[in-house]
Amino acid sequence: TPSPLASYLKALGILRVLSRQFPEAQAKGYWRDNAFVLVAACDAEALVEFFLRRYEPAPLVAPWNGGSGFHPKDNAKAIDAIATSSLATFATYRDTIAAARSALTSLGLSEKPEKEAKEKLLLRCRNTFSETALEWLDSAFVLTE
Repeated sequence: TPSPLASYLKALGILRVLSRQFPEAQAKGYWRDNAFVLVAACDAEALVEFFLRRYEPAPLVAPWNGGSGFHPKDNAKAIDAIATSSLATFATYRDTIAAARSALTSLGLSEKPEKEAKEKLLLRCRNTFSETALEWLDSAFVLTE
């Protein structure tokens, strides 16, 4: 449904993922009776197969935040599971985690960085993340005045 906002955003996210990663599905969507309707040039089985086998999650990491899985006191279970996964669909995510860890190490950061160190970390990430990971970083921060 379009309400709450999170449900609306999930529907848009699915449409975005399909249009970028499964363009042959020719996905389109609309709202009818407060429900999102997905129209695609494939059947439900092909969509399930895509999400199970081909979908590549956006590499959203935040090594500049406490609780992100990158610092000693954080719960790193999810980050570690992705970083050690051998699934091809997590390759970009693994590379982004490695780049984030490398940035932290190169700057000597073992705790959540504060103001100046955070800016340095963000710039280091900006210079080392893949184009895919930069989409997230650029939507989360403005690094110039």
